[in-house]
Amino acid sequence: MSERLEQLADLVRERSGIVLHGPQRINSLSAALAKLDPPVDAAGALRAARNPTTGEAFVASLLEAVAVHETFFFRQREDLDAIDWPTLLANARADGSEGVRVWVAGCSTGEEAWTLAILASEALGASPPLALLATDLSAAALRRAERGRYGGRSVRQVEAPLRERHFGRDGAHLLVGEPLRRLAAFRRHNLVTDATPVERFDLVLCRNVLIYFDPPTVERVVERLEGTLAPGGMLLLGAADRLCRLPSSRVSRHPAQAGDPARRQAPASPAATTATRRWRAVHRDDEPVVLDGAMATALAAADAGRLDDAIAVTERVLAADPLDADAHFVRGIAHLGSGDAATAAGSLRRALYVDPGFALAAFQLGRAYDALGDEPAARRAYLQALRTLAPGHDRQQRLVADIDLADVAAACGARLAALPRR
Repeated sequence: MSERLEQLADLVRERSGIVLHGPQRINSLSAALAKLDPPVDAAGALRAARNPTTGEAFVASLLEAVAVHETFFFRQREDLDAIDWPTLLANARADGSEGVRVWVAGCSTGEEAWTLAILASEALGASPPLALLATDLSAAALRRAERGRYGGRSVRQVEAPLRERHFGRDGAHLLVGEPLRRLAAFRRHNLVTDATPVERFDLVLCRNVLIYFDPPTVERVVERLEGTLAPGGMLLLGAADRLCRLPSSRVSRHPAQAGDPARRQAPASPAATTATRRWRAVHRDDEPVVLDGAMATALAAADAGRLDDAIAVTERVLAADPLDADAHFVRGIAHLGSGDAATAAGSLRRALYVDPGFALAAFQLGRAYDALGDEPAARRAYLQALRTLAPGHDRQQRLVADIDLADVAAACGARLAALPRR
């Protein structure tokens, strides 16, 4: 039975990108088989999948049973607050569009799509110029999304004034209001096997989906998502995607306990110690960050001017974990230091896709665009850095004194003042 379950897990991975290997995930696959109507075992599922007439429909049902649909309105609000709707609208109109074009990839039961419609309405006014496409692998989840009827758990973070403005009542449930419904369209789409939409998008969200994929699939999917962006577009990934690390990850987001390997490391070199301290200064998470030798080595190499060594180390890190914002950042500044501003910009954009509040990545991205002579893109990047560094922002409590934030803000202001007025 275990061998057949592994074969079935391979089939799921090939068709959806979802990785189900390992004892815990194999158990979740068994649970998914039990939820089918009628329930089947692994051998029966393999036979059904190979049926030339009904196999496709069976696999679709299996993928729906396997997929996780845990979401709610205004999830990870801090990341959503990084969206600059007026700037997105200006960029869209400069690209010839009448309004902001948004794609929510992996929308599940719709809460995130409707959240964006609410935020756009609040930022751009009633009946905002917005065209929102929301897609998911699961037809059942899309039906629930289109219905727009949600219970207390889903709407628990929706503030009372927003409930009044954007929802109706259906007993104990809230119903998405008609003005929001006119903004969104839902479509079935498989991120791994289907072609990307032909539209160009100013904003693409794919949050808490990539954690189920293996690193090569993550890299392919992110490249395809990035390829749909219009000029000045924004790609936003999820907190779980960057924090729920793959087993091979080299960064721990949790405090080391007494006796943990992290506490038994050999003393670091002075250069590595300096690099690690600096790195802690730029990271955004509440918990202490413990770096192992790979990232400390990359930072020490960059500090010492050995940029090729720093790039080589970060590329090994990214081969195992394409969503490591830290590695994208270090790779970007190393390429920028070596004079390759175009490659640097690509790496720094990736860091911001994963962590849109990574202020220093935004600042360095502005420098890269400056070097490329792309003044509008440089302006956008510097403004993004300033928004994140603004006094009172929660991020300021997470940064230590190694980085003088006032200097970073002043540098952004100086560069903005030097750029030609549009």
